[in-house]
Amino acid sequence: MFPFGIQKEINSAFFDQLPMRDQNEFLQQIYDKHYSVSEIARHMGLKKDTIYSRIHAHRGRGPKAIPAD
Repeated sequence: MFPFGIQKEINSAFFDQLPMRDQNEFLQQIYDKHYSVSEIARHMGLKKDTIYSRIHAHRGRGPKAIPAD
């Protein structure tokens, strides 16, 4: 994502048109790629509390392997 200029406006317009479920998945994917909640909030123009409520930060980052029984 680009934090300035027309690219930011384009990114924001596309993000805003997504259904909430898809927005949340997008935010989760960014978080799972090791961006901090502060970085995501700043670039997306959202509050940190909003980011925390829309992602599963308490679960850790990225998919976890499911242990075989």
